[in-house]
Amino acid sequence: MNIEDKYKDIFISAVLTMHNEELYLGQCIETVLGQDHKNFEFIIVDDGSTDKSCEIVESYNDDRVRLYKNYQDYIQSLNLAISKASGKYIAHVDADDIMYKSRFTEQIHYMEQHHNIDISGAFMESFGRLNTDYTAPTENLRIISDLLWAVQIFHPVMMFRTSSLIHHHMKEQLYNPQCPLCEDYDLLVSSALKGMSFGNIPEKLVHYRLSEKQLTCAKSKQIKYYMLQIRKIYYDYIVSSLLNCNIENYKHAIQSLGDRYACKEISKNGYLQGISNLYYQYLTETR
Repeated sequence: MNIEDKYKDIFISAVLTMHNEELYLGQCIETVLGQDHKNFEFIIVDDGSTDKSCEIVESYNDDRVRLYKNYQDYIQSLNLAISKASGKYIAHVDADDIMYKSRFTEQIHYMEQHHNIDISGAFMESFGRLNTDYTAPTENLRIISDLLWAVQIFHPVMMFRTSSLIHHHMKEQLYNPQCPLCEDYDLLVSSALKGMSFGNIPEKLVHYRLSEKQLTCAKSKQIKYYMLQIRKIYYDYIVSSLLNCNIENYKHAIQSLGDRYACKEISKNGYLQGISNLYYQYLTETR
């Protein structure tokens, strides 16, 4: 039995939030409807578009497509999409990306084989302004520790275990309205603090479009501000965990990293990576 047939009865949800995405939306929808896994609902929430985005969605005669219209509040629209989802797994889709035909199948297979994983991702390759590969750690504890200095599961290829979201009371409001420009980083850090588990498939499953329209280009200063706020929360939690574990080696190691950073022997990123490495060591010893 091939992998597509093995999981064909598993019903999942694909969720997409859009705002004035007419330029690339049709291409994205085609790659969703063309997935080799066919058993899904496609929930699309329009976030106050003034272009032809809704017309494009309504032009598809496919019972799997469900369009909801919301006023312009991106985080609320993201949460609305998740709240409407009824599948065993929920796949996030960005409105201007192109998915590999096997994306759903590969992620379902991974989640079925790893029952402890709450949120999964995969590698990506970008196109548009820049062509590059996006990779990240694949192992849960490494992902958790490395969240200190960067996102470790890419939003365009996230998949959630619905039962985990319900268990952690996140199904109705997965994304934090107080972090409108880096909701994915806040989501991952919040999930880590709740004790959730992560994994990445070491395969590229999404073509990630880089364009001048993206918030990551237009509002980089604001994004940096929100990311620093989230990082500080996680940093404080990690350092507190290390200092309160009654292992002197961690206290000395933190002090040494701090001294080296103060003397400019290492950069800020070097310091953060050092702390994340200590936390990874701590996690491997305590979990």
